[in-house]
Amino acid sequence: MRDSGPARESGQVLPLFALFLIVLLGLSALAVDVSGALAARRAYRSIADAASLAGAQDLQIPGSRAISPAERIRARQHAMQSVTSQLGITASLPTECDTSLDVDVTDACILPGTDFHVSIKAGTDSGPTAILCQTCDPARSVQVGLRNANYQLAFARVLGQQSWNVGIVSVAGIAYGRSYAIQTLRPPKTAGSTFDVNDIEVKGNNTVVNVQAGDVGTNSNMVYSGTGAVVNIDSGYGMYYFDPYFLPKWYPSPPMPPNQIVKQLPIMMEDPNYRYPAMSGVGGTASTYDDARASEWAILPNVERADADASCLTEANKIPMQYGFMVGQPLDQVYCYSPGIYESGSGVKNARLVVSTGDIAILRPGVYYFKSGADVGGRLVGGYEPNSEGVALMFDETGPGNCPGCVFKGNNAVSIVLNAGTKFPVGSSGSPRAATPAVDWDNLLVQTSGPSSPTTPLALTVLVRRDTDGSGGSSACVVPMTPPLIEPADCRDGRNQTISISGGGQLYLDGVQYAPTDNVFLSGSSDGKGTVGQIIAWTLTYTGGTTINQEGAGSERPGTLRLDEACTAPGTPCNP
Repeated sequence: MRDSGPARESGQVLPLFALFLIVLLGLSALAVDVSGALAARRAYRSIADAASLAGAQDLQIPGSRAISPAERIRARQHAMQSVTSQLGITASLPTECDTSLDVDVTDACILPGTDFHVSIKAGTDSGPTAILCQTCDPARSVQVGLRNANYQLAFARVLGQQSWNVGIVSVAGIAYGRSYAIQTLRPPKTAGSTFDVNDIEVKGNNTVVNVQAGDVGTNSNMVYSGTGAVVNIDSGYGMYYFDPYFLPKWYPSPPMPPNQIVKQLPIMMEDPNYRYPAMSGVGGTASTYDDARASEWAILPNVERADADASCLTEANKIPMQYGFMVGQPLDQVYCYSPGIYESGSGVKNARLVVSTGDIAILRPGVYYFKSGADVGGRLVGGYEPNSEGVALMFDETGPGNCPGCVFKGNNAVSIVLNAGTKFPVGSSGSPRAATPAVDWDNLLVQTSGPSSPTTPLALTVLVRRDTDGSGGSSACVVPMTPPLIEPADCRDGRNQTISISGGGQLYLDGVQYAPTDNVFLSGSSDGKGTVGQIIAWTLTYTGGTTINQEGAGSERPGTLRLDEACTAPGTPCNP
């Protein structure tokens, strides 16, 4: 007779319980080992973080953003010293761990007496083993990999697991805030077009733009057209573009210099909204240009000639001898202008700034509003005294229905030198110094202002009125910060090239050229030394087959040392 009932059922439970107990013990053992491995990984993280920070701090030179092999070698050496010190390694390292040459240390480096593999990269910014920073600059970063290839397990052995491969990677770098020498604000799409706008164009054979101590930023893209056309950017600075639809149109042909930063902006750059100079003298700045057109300004400023006016001769004698062009200059062709508002007209010196061939126009310190533009065929100079008040030149935006032809034109200029102090000519000996900002009618400095201003404000030298009275139905031409990212109707191509300086003359515009809705047209000097300070424009075209030096105000002070997000969180890329 077969058994049945509760006794038989209890006999089936015991084997199941025993099997479950084995599984439970195995999982518990695995949990203990996993917990231990995670704790070890955290310890390795601390070691790698300290090592990457120790190395990255060497990737900077006081007073420069250049990096040489010596800095990279020193960075790897200090990173390796940090790792070995924390792990208590005192024995000589194998050749695979050598840091005496400018060569990255690979994972083949095994620390003596251990199962630890160490890899160290310093300044690796290209190729299959590039440092994949999230926010840092690869050329100024150190990546340290540390892994224990034989992390011994305790309880998981019962499951056939003797050891695990446990490792970590850390990236640290020197970071600098962006400091633009060039900013172009036009969005990447116009009404009715595809996303194909290019804010910066370098055109004409052998047109060269050398960007010094500053970054380049465009809300769309940049293109070259012409054999030999190129933009060179100082080491440590970079090219930033927003265009979400195209890869960089200038890169990689021609290739960017080594260690060059090329990054996409997450959002478009806005107009910094710098304050325009007050012209009325009654405290208002929002209506600057309207105030300037008031009837009280019907009396035009006087313009003196050096051969007939002692004060003008005194002013002419202030121009530094190194400028050179005052020697032998006929005094009856030297004119002195005073700050003020210059009405429309022609043929009268105080009606419009016209500098004829052979003439020198001297701008005394202060603010000038040229309502009919300026045409320079001779020499224009202002802000020539170093560390003294300079000049600010204001213009309306030109175009159909709005002062057609009112251009700051220097196509045939011999020299245009503004706020350069003793920085002109390029290469001057000693310690050249620029002029300080002009002072407006409200006794305020004409300089960068507001939250977007550099920490040390910069002088505003040439200003173009932003487009605020267009016929597109809105009140201003502004950068659209929310979709659709389309150029507003008030931003009209017909109003462009208010700043149109080209030709073979000497050119030096210090400070900031602020033309936030203007399409600026610029070419360099025939001597290849033409220099222009920061430009903020709607679009910017370089042409003429000459060289222009675009000078920013980037800081050469030490950068900020910090750990990068690369390799530290799920989804962050890393080249181990």
